Amino acid sequence: MGALMFISLGALFLLSLPLITSRLAKRLGRNPKVWFVIGFLLPVIATFILFLLPDLSDENLTKQ
Repeated sequence: MGALMFISLGALFLLSLPLITSRLAKRLGRNPKVWFVIGFLLPVIATFILFLLPDLSDENLTKQ
């Protein structure tokens, strides 16, 4: 029973960082599906890269 809980917590941790990255990407005007994959491959690094990129959501508002 302990091993199953350990595996479940590991899986939850592995999926939580890409979900956070994809939500942040959507807020910044980027494709959340692409950033979920990037966040899954590079969990912590992808979030920091996303913080360094310019915000595209403001550009979309000015074009409309």
